[in-house]
Amino acid sequence: MVQIAGKYQHVKNDHFLEYLLALGIPEDRAKESNARNPKLEVVVDGNKISLNSDSGTITSSTFILGEEVDEPLPNNVTFKSTAKLNGDSLTITSKSPNGEVSTRVYKFSDTELVLTMSGNKGLQAKRIYKRI
Repeated sequence: MVQIAGKYQHVKNDHFLEYLLALGIPEDRAKESNARNPKLEVVVDGNKISLNSDSGTITSSTFILGEEVDEPLPNNVTFKSTAKLNGDSLTITSKSPNGEVSTRVYKFSDTELVLTMSGNKGLQAKRIYKRI
């Protein structure tokens, strides 16, 4: 089984800017987010998984596998999110305050992490990280 815990450096986006714009993120903020190359640390502690991102601003989310948790976002919105671990993939399903559902799948390998984001508007984007 692949080691999930570790540190990762963002290296590439695939349709991320388009994804953010379609979600209604203002263009200037979407472009700024798209240009960032954050570091991501994944910490596993029993059934808790924390995702700590540093792109100049540090954000952290902690999930308890199989349980719904409040996930505050930097834009002062809180999602209700549930995480599941299946082999080398961590899937987080989130519901926004307006009821929209989105999914993030973190697929881990020995060398990288591919984050695939999907929204209920048929949108999809990827962020690729290398293990450091």
